[in-house]
Amino acid sequence: MPFAAHAADNLVTNGSMNFAGAGAPTGWTLVVPTGESWQSFENHPSPNAGSYFGIQDLDSFAPRFNASGITQVLSGLQVGASYELSFYSMSNHTSLSPSAMQQWRVTFGSQIQTGQATSASAQTWVQSTMTFTATATVQALTFAAEFLPGSYPEILNLDGVALTAAAVPEVSAQHLLAAGLLALGALKLRRRRQAP
Repeated sequence: MPFAAHAADNLVTNGSMNFAGAGAPTGWTLVVPTGESWQSFENHPSPNAGSYFGIQDLDSFAPRFNASGITQVLSGLQVGASYELSFYSMSNHTSLSPSAMQQWRVTFGSQIQTGQATSASAQTWVQSTMTFTATATVQALTFAAEFLPGSYPEILNLDGVALTAAAVPEVSAQHLLAAGLLALGALKLRRRRQAP
């Protein structure tokens, strides 16, 4: 077996985005605390079930403005260790900009990656998966909504966020035995060469 088959623990609090009413889901903070956000807009069931979080493109609707995204500080990380992040996203709202794309820009510490782009024409949940390396024992995980040209007034939704330690290769008994035999052979060869 090449990898350990242990169930990984999610390091994110409330990755299921469960919350009621306005504001951020429990365990998360809005990037712009006074900005707008949505809970389960139009109730499109996500693969993760329950409620989900959304940000609307309000650039053309001043004085309204959105919360930009959400963030959470994670602790207990191991410096140099790899972590796998997965999440679901979906765009919805209207058909004013059916071909425009939206995506989540994800920041983990100082590293930035982008999730899969979605459009309101599909209104389909997609899963993004990416790998990060911890550079500190405490780092922020941030999701910022990115609305590509023509997106207004679409909503970009987020659910099912999971951050887990990447699988560590499992050393099999056969590999240990082979390594031991090689080491023993090398030791015997060295002794033969040193013998008078």
